[in-house]
Amino acid sequence: MSGGLSLVLRFDGSVGYGPENADPRTAAIGYVVETGTPLVEGSRALSAFVSSTHVEFRALVAGARAVAALSTHRPVSAVHVRGDAAAVIDTVDPTRPAVPGDAIRRRRVDTVRDALADVPTVTYQQTTREQNRRAHVLAARPHQTG
Repeated sequence: MSGGLSLVLRFDGSVGYGPENADPRTAAIGYVVETGTPLVEGSRALSAFVSSTHVEFRALVAGARAVAALSTHRPVSAVHVRGDAAAVIDTVDPTRPAVPGDAIRRRRVDTVRDALADVPTVTYQQTTREQNRRAHVLAARPHQTG
């Protein structure tokens, strides 16, 4: 699709722990879809979660769905997925040999790939927390307001 938007999807999950980081108490996600400037941002608390990796997957799913919704209104030629969770990036990237470890992760990988299936070019890359700062801030926000 020549002339479509080239997007960057940044995602992050956040888990809030109790005293002395002993037990996870809250979880939230954040994502931003941008072309150099944000087009779509999302942030929300999660009512239930299994692990920090599952929270990261949920952030990516939400971001991929936002890209899919955006692509119904504007042509998208590429999506460059960026996140600081290596396990998620390695598992969802079809060019890498990682396999989802459980049924929930398999379902989330399928959801991401389905949401982005109509985009001609999709790349996945792990980034640093600093490069992923906006998604991180969005993921932390529900802990501060919730």
